[in-house]
Amino acid sequence: MAHSELFAELAAGTPPAPARVVVLDASADDDALALPAERLATAQSIGTRPTLALAGTEHLERPERDGVARLEALAGELARDGRRLAPAALALPAAVGHPEELALAAAAACEGGPPVYLLLPAEALEAVQRNRPMALAGGGETAARHWWGALLALAAMARDVSLVPGVPGRGLCVLATRGGWCGPSPGLAELIPAAPTRVRLDLDFALLLAVTEDRPDELARLAGRLVSAADELLGGVPGPRRLAIRLQRLAHAVLASGRDPRSYAALAWLNRRLRAFRDGARAASVRLARQRGARGGLEPFPLPDSLAVAETGALDRAVLQHGARHSHLVCLSPWSLAPPETGRDCVGLLPALAWADSIAWRRPDGPIDEAVYGEVLRFAWATALRS
Repeated sequence: MAHSELFAELAAGTPPAPARVVVLDASADDDALALPAERLATAQSIGTRPTLALAGTEHLERPERDGVARLEALAGELARDGRRLAPAALALPAAVGHPEELALAAAAACEGGPPVYLLLPAEALEAVQRNRPMALAGGGETAARHWWGALLALAAMARDVSLVPGVPGRGLCVLATRGGWCGPSPGLAELIPAAPTRVRLDLDFALLLAVTEDRPDELARLAGRLVSAADELLGGVPGPRRLAIRLQRLAHAVLASGRDPRSYAALAWLNRRLRAFRDGARAASVRLARQRGARGGLEPFPLPDSLAVAETGALDRAVLQHGARHSHLVCLSPWSLAPPETGRDCVGLLPALAWADSIAWRRPDGPIDEAVYGEVLRFAWATALRS
């Protein structure tokens, strides 16, 4: 396929609706319901798909029951204006005594049966790995491995439930990591800020390699052209928006090359190509920020003089000094690197997640093997924490 054909397909495609996050504080009083109700209504009216994130459960004595009651109160607030509680996804805390009760009851409080993302606190991974107790919302603690086993059993039973580590990714520049994140996007479950809309572009990595004849330098150039073309296409999206490029079929690209995914040589081969794509995409985002500004206007990214950037590489210095138009650009999924159908054969490719600006944590479609799902998720979680 020629490059022109690839760009024609991009131009002809319709990207998914932008994503947003609306936060519902479970510990606030009823007078505070009007704001999340208004934000949900606004998000849906402008054509975005909102995730409703339940926060503040650590201040509740009975987070499962009281959290669901808060969702039901929000549904009542919306109903008074003739609206329904129908978010595109629901984000809930996983560190509660009975996460399965919270997940199932919360989903039942919403219309349409949205996917449920259970947010795993970052410190929980070490507790699970070392078989230590962990703190729960509302007070008390539990055996981490017992809690983890219950979560895996829930995910195996309920196909709409995904486990999402609270690791937002480092982003393209240090400024992106300071703003914090509010919750997972509805389609990918990548952790994003609340206000900016998030537009996804899915690309088949195996196809990109075929188009560029497996030449990393050409792959980097193609990545830059794709970012520029996609940014142009998304110019009409209302409000601040960020582009997410999700690279799919990474393990399939390795297998198609004839390499054994269990070998270090396969990981090294994939790392070089992912780095080339990421660097090309980042460089284009920096150029676009200089030409068009960060949000459609001229908004440079001045940084404090005390920030030391002298020891970084040329590209990283450019990102740090000048900023980028997209805060978290390249998105990878653990299930693209270790697809369920390959069992454990591709688990050794998971360190390649280090090249991601953000990670798509949504579970693979279809039934899952509980043990493999847990192994891949913990490996990916540890990689994300180190990146």
